[in-house]
Amino acid sequence: MYEIILERDECTMCGHCVELDEEKFTFDSDDKATLVGSDREDNTDELTVEDASVYEEASDNCTGGCIEVYDEDD
Repeated sequence: MYEIILERDECTMCGHCVELDEEKFTFDSDDKATLVGSDREDNTDELTVEDASVYEEASDNCTGGCIEVYDEDD
């Protein structure tokens, strides 16, 4: 399993993640990226997934560096 973290305060609203996969990322009413289906605490989205490939690509292309992917098995 993988833990995906999106620090919304760091979001530059570049849109790379949303362009990559609109079913996994979207913009909220404040134009900041959000993880679809995530839990939010203190403006940080958290989501646990089995396949992190799309999230890893989004993290690699994020200009704000706000998306992090952690392997929970490590």
